[in-house]
Amino acid sequence: MQVKKFEARTMKEALDMVKTQLGPDAIILSAKEITKGFGLGGEKSIEITAAYSDANVQKKKFAESKMPDATREKFLKSSAKSQKEITQKMIENHVARMNQQVGLRAKKLQPEASKVNYQRTEKRYIDIDNDNQATNYSTTQVQLNATTPVTQYAQKKWNDMEVNQLKSEIEGLKSLVQQFKPVPQNFVHSHPGAEAGVHYEYTNYYKKLVQRGLLPEIAADIVTQAQKQIDLKHIENKNLIENWIGKYILDTTPVVTNSTEQFHLFIGASGTGKTSSLIKLASDLILNQRKRVAIISADNLKVGASEQMKIFCQILNVPFLLLRSQQDWSHIIPHLDQIDHILVDFSGLNMRTQEEFNYLKRMSPPVYNSLRTHLVMSCLTKDGDLFDMAQRFEKFGFDDVIFNDLDKSAIHGNIYNFVRKVNTKLFAFGIGPQVPEDFERATPERVVDLILEISKNSGRETTTNSYI
Repeated sequence: MQVKKFEARTMKEALDMVKTQLGPDAIILSAKEITKGFGLGGEKSIEITAAYSDANVQKKKFAESKMPDATREKFLKSSAKSQKEITQKMIENHVARMNQQVGLRAKKLQPEASKVNYQRTEKRYIDIDNDNQATNYSTTQVQLNATTPVTQYAQKKWNDMEVNQLKSEIEGLKSLVQQFKPVPQNFVHSHPGAEAGVHYEYTNYYKKLVQRGLLPEIAADIVTQAQKQIDLKHIENKNLIENWIGKYILDTTPVVTNSTEQFHLFIGASGTGKTSSLIKLASDLILNQRKRVAIISADNLKVGASEQMKIFCQILNVPFLLLRSQQDWSHIIPHLDQIDHILVDFSGLNMRTQEEFNYLKRMSPPVYNSLRTHLVMSCLTKDGDLFDMAQRFEKFGFDDVIFNDLDKSAIHGNIYNFVRKVNTKLFAFGIGPQVPEDFERATPERVVDLILEISKNSGRETTTNSYI
């Protein structure tokens, strides 16, 4: 077995080169994209490494040599499977013709054998006393027998040729295996996403989604869905595929469209921006929607938390209440009938102990029909930590998620990963420190723009509206 490399502009051209030069029995060892450029134009190219047997190449050349030019051209354009079948059939026909010629030759020799002069003994066989008297007869019979098995000799010769050819191929395979022994197991590279079913033509879309922060399994799911829905004739239509991917993300991003609940609880780990999210939502409700709002702080752990919240409430001119125990709710709730929305801030918790869970349950308002719980997270948190945090707060329960620090993060794929994996809805985004300007209600369009950077790319003179 020998190894040869081929380089072409496209995968199809490279495979055609392998099929034309090495035949249908060639084995593809690897295929990779070359980014250094191909030809004068500097375009990207495809490099294929293939293994082949000299015997199979010789068979292919023999078959081609027996064909007219027109037939040979059709043969080269046919599939690898068809080429293999045609080559095998021509070899078998050639062997049959050889056997037939050997048989005819044997028949020509047979009359000559019949002309041998037999020496008859003077005595009958039954009267022969000494075996030496039959020597001449035996010798003549052996000579006759030696001239008849011509076809067996030809068959044996052909079989010996096939055995030698097989031995040669086995030795070649042994040598090839010995060469691969010191090579790492990942010598044969497949294109990114291949193990998840991503076709080579869609590799760039898969890689870009992963680069934007999507988990490999989620990116592969999106691309494989595109492969199923988009017809093969549109495989070169880049804009069509990009638009389909954007539409898919748009349709699979759940958001809260209308929140009329009276109580809004803000929970999450310390440092995720719960208090700032509460203040921004309160400002949005008061200034933009003209709602009557009250703010309650149940944070008894953070030093100075209540004083800070009280200052914000004075600026917004809204009622502020400090909750110290569960019993305080009985005094507070009767005074909240005229309030449209009550925003409750809790201490930052990691929910690793039963005591923290009991605190949330104990300090929650005793209402169940008009209450929404927001889990506040940061875009700077890794996917694994986000999923772990959601699992810990799931025991208490939450209805949606608020993501802060969008302005501090360059990659926002973890937002889409979270709603896909945790199966929850997006409520709002915190995009900066200003109040209330840096507060956005979540929309699917905004998520698509964050992941695919459509508006960012459209602002560059050297790029198009596409994201790849």
